[in-house]
Amino acid sequence: MLAQNSPNAHSGAIVDVKLWRTIGLLPLGLSILAVILLALSVAAEYQGWPFRSSFLAVLAAVSAMSASYILVIRRRVDLITNSHLRGLESRRADQVSMLSHEIRTPLAVISGSAELLAEEGPGPLTAKQRSFVARILDNSQRMANLAEQLLTQARIEAGVFEVRPAVVDVRSLMRHIVEDLVHVTDAPIVLDAPGAPVRANVDAELIRQVVTNLVMNAARSNYERTPIQIRLTSGEDQLMVSVSDGGSGMTEEQRDRLFSRFSSGRPLGNGTGIGLFISQQVIELHGGRIFVDTITGGGTTMMFTLPAKG
Repeated sequence: MLAQNSPNAHSGAIVDVKLWRTIGLLPLGLSILAVILLALSVAAEYQGWPFRSSFLAVLAAVSAMSASYILVIRRRVDLITNSHLRGLESRRADQVSMLSHEIRTPLAVISGSAELLAEEGPGPLTAKQRSFVARILDNSQRMANLAEQLLTQARIEAGVFEVRPAVVDVRSLMRHIVEDLVHVTDAPIVLDAPGAPVRANVDAELIRQVVTNLVMNAARSNYERTPIQIRLTSGEDQLMVSVSDGGSGMTEEQRDRLFSRFSSGRPLGNGTGIGLFISQQVIELHGGRIFVDTITGGGTTMMFTLPAKG
């Protein structure tokens, strides 16, 4: 059931969605009936029955007008319903934004305190204490990333997520991303992006987030610490970025649900799966697509395309 208010409707009116969808078939039925009645009217006129012809013509007109009236009313209700749903999504995005802020504030305090401990400013730490501090830093960063991902997801679903494109040299962007990531991953990262600059009209920060998410996913599943390869290739009208690892790969079932919300390609409890869902949304907002090529026990390659700027 869906409650909806409109200027010309009683407050608290209830629209049964399933019933309304069924009613939505009436215009088609009435239109078909109007055509049949009109054909019968013409046939009656041809047979020399003017009274029957006029009566059937009136019925055809009534059926056609009824179909038009139902279509107008249905369109009006659909507009009101869509407006109501957009309002709900917008309010949900605001609530998530507030929650994200409330989470990030104490996390910043926790991270700052842990960093001070890691620097051993208050005093020297034992090996076990350093291990605990490193765990605090790692998990606080994961929580901060999760809060940001939830906020991004809510904004996308509410239709208030903004992409700020600009002409970017994607090769240079990939080099800067790798320079940042080599300090936060245990596995080595190899960039394969030779040649001239490749330009695209993209939001550089969002593309950075997508690549970072793909690399961090690859690092978490790369138990052998084999090199993670980032490759950039370009064609006439599009470019492709791929991130490959030598990890355990995914099963067919994991691959099929990879881009579903709150699903991941890793075992249960190892990752939220929000990052890949958001990455897919971001790439599609740029006019590209994201793919996966994986073999169980043979590693995984994540690829996405973007329109290239000539």
